Amino acid sequence: MHLIGNRRHADTLYRLILPYAEHNVVVGGGWACEGSASAFLGRLATVLERFDDAERHFEVGLRMNQAIEAVPLVADTQVSYARMLCERDAPGDGDRALDLLGEALETAQEIGMRNVVERAFALRLKLQGIDTADIRTSIDAVAEAVEDERPDLSGATAPDGTVTMLFSDIEGSTEMTERLGDRRWLEVLREHNTIVRDEVGRHGGFEVKSQGDGFMVAFSSARRAVECAIAIQRAFAAYEDEHPVEAVRVRIGLHTGEAIRERDDFFGRNVILAARIAAEARGGEILVSSLLKELTESSGDVQFGDAREVSLKGLSGSHLVHAVEWSGLSAAAAG
Repeated sequence: MHLIGNRRHADTLYRLILPYAEHNVVVGGGWACEGSASAFLGRLATVLERFDDAERHFEVGLRMNQAIEAVPLVADTQVSYARMLCERDAPGDGDRALDLLGEALETAQEIGMRNVVERAFALRLKLQGIDTADIRTSIDAVAEAVEDERPDLSGATAPDGTVTMLFSDIEGSTEMTERLGDRRWLEVLREHNTIVRDEVGRHGGFEVKSQGDGFMVAFSSARRAVECAIAIQRAFAAYEDEHPVEAVRVRIGLHTGEAIRERDDFFGRNVILAARIAAEARGGEILVSSLLKELTESSGDVQFGDAREVSLKGLSGSHLVHAVEWSGLSAAAAG
């Protein structure tokens, strides 16, 4: 009931669960543990706007979940606790909430809890005053983190001062998580990450950031970046042949920008442009900017589809993107 905000039912549940505040919730004779009852009480008290009670319950819930080493439950409780602090908005609540979200994000990213990553990320942006209406993907999460951290990309810069950026994530990963269950999803996520990282390593890319199933990779060569994207798609096509029920549909977007001469513009525009192009791609598709197409088409061994005019969120005007026609390429042509 804390999810739908029904105060009457929340009050009833709160009074029913309160006697068990110091207990863990065990289901089916011990085959499943849902963690501290106090964590649930904190959520219910939040619905009832009894924020001081909610704070007390969340502190107990965190302590108990940490005591039983229930790492996923700790992260989930931290996000709910942070949401309560955000709603209460008392002095110091914002800083405490950001600390909790930082811990939750670190844990959730490490063990592949996509739903927790998305909830924590969206709430963190809200606390930072950023509109989160369109923040729904791992690509967005990675781009925001990179723009905030502004990592040193000098090792991936071409002699002309440009960097080619590749963004990717899994199309429909939330639905996959629900269909496969957390355990199998985590296994699939690990296989996905291994495939991406293997191809990035083979093609001389630099992994800038990964978050959930989202990646940002930088290349000093636009051509190698495209070859890497093709190799990733070919690898997942082979994976789909072997695992038809668990097909992983990856979408990839690439763009080249000047990193040295215009560092502020690079992080303020070029990273976002590459991320938005990736967000326009469908599963199994590689989209590139017009500039990147111009840099790589002269060799003639990479084919592009017709230009597609798109509007990219947060960027003015329309933009032309091109799909790489990779599925018919031979292994040699794919790099």
